Amino acid sequence: MKKLLLIAASAVLMNGCIYGTVKDANTGSGVYQAKVSVVKGSCSGNGCGFPEGTDSSGFYVFDAYGDRNGSANTKFITPASGEEAITFSVSKPGYISRTFYHKPDYQKVTYDGKTYYVSDAPLIYLCPYGSLDSDGDSICNSAENRYGTDPYNSDTDGDRLSDAAEIFGYDGVDIRYYGADPLRKTILIEADYYQAFKPDQAALDQVIQAFADAPVTNPDGSTGITLAIDLDDRIAASDEDSNLSPVWTDFDVLKNKYFKSRRSSLFHYALFVDQYNGGSSSGISRGIPAHDFIVSLGQWPTPGGTTQQQAGTLMHEFGHNLGLMHGGDENANRKLNYLSIMSYDYQMPGLTVDGTSGVVDFSRLKVNAISGNISEYSAMSGYGGTTETNLADYSVRRNGTWLSGTASSNLDVNNNGSLQSSVYVGYYNASQNDWDNITFAGGGSGGSIGDGHLGASALMSFGTFNSRSIPEYMVDSCMTPEDM
Repeated sequence: MKKLLLIAASAVLMNGCIYGTVKDANTGSGVYQAKVSVVKGSCSGNGCGFPEGTDSSGFYVFDAYGDRNGSANTKFITPASGEEAITFSVSKPGYISRTFYHKPDYQKVTYDGKTYYVSDAPLIYLCPYGSLDSDGDSICNSAENRYGTDPYNSDTDGDRLSDAAEIFGYDGVDIRYYGADPLRKTILIEADYYQAFKPDQAALDQVIQAFADAPVTNPDGSTGITLAIDLDDRIAASDEDSNLSPVWTDFDVLKNKYFKSRRSSLFHYALFVDQYNGGSSSGISRGIPAHDFIVSLGQWPTPGGTTQQQAGTLMHEFGHNLGLMHGGDENANRKLNYLSIMSYDYQMPGLTVDGTSGVVDFSRLKVNAISGNISEYSAMSGYGGTTETNLADYSVRRNGTWLSGTASSNLDVNNNGSLQSSVYVGYYNASQNDWDNITFAGGGSGGSIGDGHLGASALMSFGTFNSRSIPEYMVDSCMTPEDM
């Protein structure tokens, strides 16, 4: 995740250059004398009020130092008051103009013994008038070929963030700043918090890494999902509600104040709070799938939760937002053959995989149904590519107790210290690979993910969960300390 901005204070005190390149979508060569204008932003310096022009290679720079463009043309550009990004426009006669949003992420560079801070704007391929745009996403086909995106699909990587939004930003928000890439799946969360319940960075990092390691393929050939968590606002003490009740009514009071509406089609929204509805539930999602969710560990033995509990609960509640239930594709909790953070057996301690405990992950396995009895010697079996070797990596927890053996063999499922060829455990449906079944669209009364550049694809199904979505009023409160 691209987050090397120096410090908040220096962003307004130091000068920094913003630079970029403009090319012709058809030829790939630089566009000379294209005009790059600040549509919305603040400027200080002698050259404010005039656009920048590109050189013969298509390069331009808003020069805050005067070393390239001269002291008479210095420009230090920052977002306008109340905005999170600068709005730029690129134009030249004969070409379709392009608007983009840029939130500077200054990098320190040294050249010829002098230190500069610079931020690179997105590469712009200008489309000549009359260019074909088959998918209607504002990027002409020839530019899509340059970017490597699909000219017939407005969302090449299938993450419900359009190619245009991931390259140029959307509605005043620069999601490229958070690592968005049209060729790699990206999920964005804004998380606000009460002062006493700010999540540990280590917990956030654990969940971010779980998504980065996900067995999900991308058009650029990589695997994993870029999860960006913008730990944004601390809720003011005067606004803190120690008990959100009714939960979503009080939640919306805070959301309406702290979550900017322009982000609603791009970011999920989370609150880290004390409690809701007078209980000790660890959290709740605003439907399955959903846009909003809550982490509420204030009434747990460690108020706010341990780092492990925060990571597990964040992953669990966000899993509901992505369409996962306590049994994956069903609401049966503590399924013996479902090895996922979505099960109460693993939400707080995490999974144990290949001897490593505390692993925060959704199910990667497809495990066959169990019909009454199980052989403790052979334990469980997989299907659809899940092998005995895969199962052998996993330890199993049942009703709060870790069992000896593995999901593949020698599993003391009744915890009596000996192995038996037939033990009754109950009936469990086959379990899914969660990563194969998440939905990126969100949903429910909190909103959905999907920006306006998706075009026709905005009308597509939200996935298999569309037919079995659960509205917020039917979502059960999640785990309490008594469920441990």
